[in-house]
Amino acid sequence: MSFVIIKPPSGFTTNETILKILKDYPQGMTVKQLSDQLNRPISMTQTCLKLLISSKKLTTKKDKNDKILLS
Repeated sequence: MSFVIIKPPSGFTTNETILKILKDYPQGMTVKQLSDQLNRPISMTQTCLKLLISSKKLTTKKDKNDKILLS
């Protein structure tokens, strides 16, 4: 049995991509919308968001319908 080491593709990390996407949406977006745009599972998106929020690179707010928006 042989093993192949898989290297990540070059380019932006998921965290960097999240920040780039949110720059285009100053009104914010939901986690579901962001997950759909990233084409990544919601759980992975949430993990990245927790890191970005804890490092204060991202903030959250509630809209008039009590949906949490990212900005």
